[in-house]
Amino acid sequence: MSFSLIPFVFKSSIDAALQKVPRAVALAPPTAAVLTTLVSYRSYSSAGIRPRAPGPIPLGSSKDQAEFERLVKNAESAPATSHPDAREPVPEEFKGDTNPSTGEVGGPKREPVRFGDWSFKGRVTDF
Repeated sequence: MSFSLIPFVFKSSIDAALQKVPRAVALAPPTAAVLTTLVSYRSYSSAGIRPRAPGPIPLGSSKDQAEFERLVKNAESAPATSHPDAREPVPEEFKGDTNPSTGEVGGPKREPVRFGDWSFKGRVTDF
């Protein structure tokens, strides 16, 4: 294999790398291992530079920072409450396992299709 078969793009990087290789290796005809080493030896100027990760937004004074941390801590430790518009559970029609009107034991407590439609507290859901 000769240097004329190597694309021009790699020739300049190989020439630069050959200047750093010991003279005995440089005089030997390049093999695949040498070419791989030479090509992988190429360094890029932007390889060591990494973009910085975004940090927290500075709040200015330490007093503001302490107040912010206190508010966050209070918000996270507050008991979980449901949304004011959330549906409340439907009260049971009867107590125990036996339905007093039908005598059924272990049956459903609330009939979902009482009036022929799926309803929840008077609101009908159509599928």
